[in-house]
Amino acid sequence: MEAANQYRERLAERSPEQFRRWNEIVLEIKPRVQVLVLEKTKQVLEENDLSKVFVDTVNWDILHVSMEAEYAEIYPPGFFASQAHWYTKGHFPCGWHGEFPNGKLVIY
Repeated sequence: MEAANQYRERLAERSPEQFRRWNEIVLEIKPRVQVLVLEKTKQVLEENDLSKVFVDTVNWDILHVSMEAEYAEIYPPGFFASQAHWYTKGHFPCGWHGEFPNGKLVIY
């Protein structure tokens, strides 16, 4: 949550006009993200009897990866782009030890 807040703050500072479109873009991207996440997590959900919280977390991450990409020309991608690295390697970021931004990412 803190990473998303920090990214939005930087974006709003650099381009208030573009920042105002944030919710509109989320509404456009979110349904596509949800379909993709359900498709890609189905097997791991079934094999590990994971709860809705897992899917919600992956949805959050992938939505914000998408938003960082959408606004990359205004403010460079950061935390969520680094999360994408683990997803593309077949892993799931599943927590954070310490106080953000200090600390360490937990990977499954």
